[in-house]
Amino acid sequence: MRLLYTLRLVLSFLVFLAIGTIIISLSQSRPDFSYLNFFSYFTNQSNLLVAFFYVFEAMKRWQVKPMNRYIFDRTRGALTLYMTMTTSIYWLFLHKLIHFTDPAVIVANIFQHSGCMIFLLIDTVWDRPQSRLCKRNFLVWLIFPLVYAVGIMIQGMLRAWYPYPFLDIEKLGVQNWILWNFSIAVNISLIGIAIVLFNNKLFASRSSQNSESV
Repeated sequence: MRLLYTLRLVLSFLVFLAIGTIIISLSQSRPDFSYLNFFSYFTNQSNLLVAFFYVFEAMKRWQVKPMNRYIFDRTRGALTLYMTMTTSIYWLFLHKLIHFTDPAVIVANIFQHSGCMIFLLIDTVWDRPQSRLCKRNFLVWLIFPLVYAVGIMIQGMLRAWYPYPFLDIEKLGVQNWILWNFSIAVNISLIGIAIVLFNNKLFASRSSQNSESV
């Protein structure tokens, strides 16, 4: 487990490095670069949530006060959902719209849209859940994306700027906006339920192994 704990901190460092690399590159190459716009992207927010989560978890272990596994499993499940959203939406709809020329930025961008999700899945299998999730847990997980979407819509109406094309109601029109976001919401819900079921399957296998070893 010490290797896993180390890898969690390595991942956090790589997230900070990737975000810093992109910020430096964009701020130097684009006169209109805006920190507000940059951190308005769900990708950056979700990556930072993962990084800070693992840093916080490491601090609790260093203080010999490990996180409650009930809280840890549910938080990791939520972050897995957010990173799955980030990865799937990017590779399905957005990757052809983003063009970088700096090799370091290209690598950082790919890492941001795939690295955390892959690691979270590995982490979940490696350190299997110690608590069972309720199928309604994903409804709680959806609070953050919902608040994010509402905030972006308000910001977009005030500043006429949207980080993602499927949120730009002015260009899409109301009907297309509803269709796009309803489809995304349905798929996110299905992913959330799948994560809950995956968590519970791993929890059941861990419990059965523990009972056999007694």
